[in-house]
Parts: sequence; C-alpha cells; structure tokens
Amino acid sequence: MLEETLHSFEAGRRGKPDELDAVTAHLIGTHLLEIDPLARFDLRVSGGYSPTQDNIVISVSGEVSKHLLETPNILQDIGTIVNTYYRDTVKHTSDEIAVDFTKLKPQAEVLASNHNAGDSGNPIAVAYRYGPTFLPWERFLACDVRDLLDYTYAREGQILPQRMVERSGIASLGGLLSDGKVIVDALYQGAKLESIESITVHVQHEETLPVDELREKLNKLILAYIDNLQDALSSFNANTRDVEKLGKPTIKINGLDDWNEGGWRVDEGSREAKPYRDFFGNYGVMDDSPWGEDPSKPSGTGTIIARYIAVQIVAKNLADFARVSLRYNIGQEDVGLNVTTNGTGRVSQSKIHAWVR
Repeated sequence: MLEETLHSFEAGRRGKPDELDAVTAHLIGTHLLEIDPLARFDLRVSGGYSPTQDNIVISVSGEVSKHLLETPNILQDIGTIVNTYYRDTVKHTSDEIAVDFTKLKPQAEVLASNHNAGDSGNPIAVAYRYGPTFLPWERFLACDVRDLLDYTYAREGQILPQRMVERSGIASLGGLLSDGKVIVDALYQGAKLESIESITVHVQHEETLPVDELREKLNKLILAYIDNLQDALSSFNANTRDVEKLGKPTIKINGLDDWNEGGWRVDEGSREAKPYRDFFGNYGVMDDSPWGEDPSKPSGTGTIIARYIAVQIVAKNLADFARVSLRYNIGQEDVGLNVTTNGTGRVSQSKIHAWVR
C-alpha cells in the first residue's frame, strides 16, 4: 500500500520582507540584462528599518560586472527601481527610503569574463498531471489565494472578482495591508491527492479592520474561491480527477489575532531565505535562491529547464508525476539527469532519461 505524504507550500505576499528582497533583486538584475544581455552578477538585497535614521534602509550588495558599474547613472537608476517597487507594493507609505550601495562591488574578472560552464548546482522541479497547469495543488492554491489577497489590496479592497462577490456575499474587504503569507497543506497517497488538509493565512491589516471581521470575510472568500475553482476545472479542464478532493479544508486566519505592523519596518528578509514565486520549493526540492543571479547560474535557468522537462514528461503521457533533478558541475558541459515518477511511469526510467536527453 502506498504511504501518505503531507506536502506544504508557502506563498509570501508581495509586502513580506523576504518577497520584497527577492523581487527587488530580480528587478535590478533585469535592468542590468537590458544594458548587457551577457551581464554577470550575483545580487543581494536586504531591507530593514533604521531607528537612528527613522527610515527604511535597503542594502544592495553582491558582485556585478565591472563595466556595468561604470555605466553612467547606474546607481541612480537602481535607486529609482528600488524606490518605485517599494512604493508601488507598500501603498500609502510615508517611509523615507535610503538605498545603500557600499557593499556592491565589481565581480572578479576571471568570473565576469567566463562564458563556459562556470557554476555548479542541483535545480529540481516537479509536474503533476491532475493539478492546474501541471502544478501540485498546494503550490497552485497557496499562490492563487495569495494573489487574491494582493489583488484586493491593490484595489483598495473594492474590486473583487464578480463571481467571488456573488458566491461569498462579500463585496469589499478594505483595510488590508501588504505583508502576509499563505500556507497550504495537501495530503497525497503516492502521487494522488487525498485531500487539501488546511489553508493557513496570515494577513497584515489596519486597526480599522477588526480581526474578527477579517476572519469572517476572508473565510467566506476563500470558500467561494474553492467552489469557483471546482466549477471552472470541472467545466474546462480534462485533468480533473482531483477536483472533488479539494473539499472544505480547515481555514486558519491570523492565529495570533491582530497584526497591524509589518514589512521592513518590523522585520528583515533575505533574498536567499525563501524563494517563493514561480519556483518549486515543495516536495522537498529546491536549489538555492534564483533571485538576483544572472542567467549563466544554474539556480534560476536550470530550474526553469527542469520544470519544462517535467511538464513535457507528463504532457506526453509518459507519467502522471515527474520530479526532474539536474546536476551542473563547474567546468563540465555534461548535465546530470535524474527523473522519478512516484511509480506512475508508463515506460522505464532509462527510456525516460533517453527521451529527455
């Protein structure tokens, strides 16, 4: 008999310090690549509050190709990117923001000029036949509920999807703030979903929104979201074996009661701590953080390749589940490969490996 396994995924809201750090590093890296598509960099962003200066201080450190640091106005441009993203994400903020570049330095020439196999890593990604877009349910649900919160917050709580309004009876949810996270626990038997065990939500909110009202409204919205999702998948998606398994999970909201202060003012994050969005920190898999690295590094690019391979294996009906692990070694052009299917493979592992290569 197959064992039951509990899988969890945590999706950070855009105002969560780890998420602010990670996305800011990504945006800076994007700007550097627009200047030079062959740019080399490994960036770190760390924001926090300075009580002595009474402002938010965002430190940008790491290594960047020397010629990029010599680009006219590059630091001013990066400062604008940092400020703009923060103010767009943490709405209505009156925070003064200082950007510190004292720890940003030129990358060693031997690394900056290397266009060969110059890094090592073990990126991993998964694909699951019965989840939307072949994503495991815990990841899809955590990110979708997180996006629902951010969607509502960005629109001052007044514009919720119409079908959500009709089903939940909740027309608005004002008083949300930008920090928070969503955690979904899903129980599988082998590669098959047994149930969504729980959805845990932590939401920063204004004092004008009582926590009991937040819990009541958000609970109704999440249940309405699940009902809408079940309807949509049943109508439009052939891979719906798991739809009935979504059920009515336990929903836990702000278990520590009121949460009015958040973000960089009370917490510091790390670009490398929790790479939330678009990557695959579930099923016990993750390389290091992909944020703020140039595309020559295997963490980000390799994870995207691994995910593409996993989706192709499932889409081609070779298996119902695929976990693809790649291995990059410094100075070696050959990429190591391991694919496992949780016993769902319709051909042998060796044939899948040959097909992938």
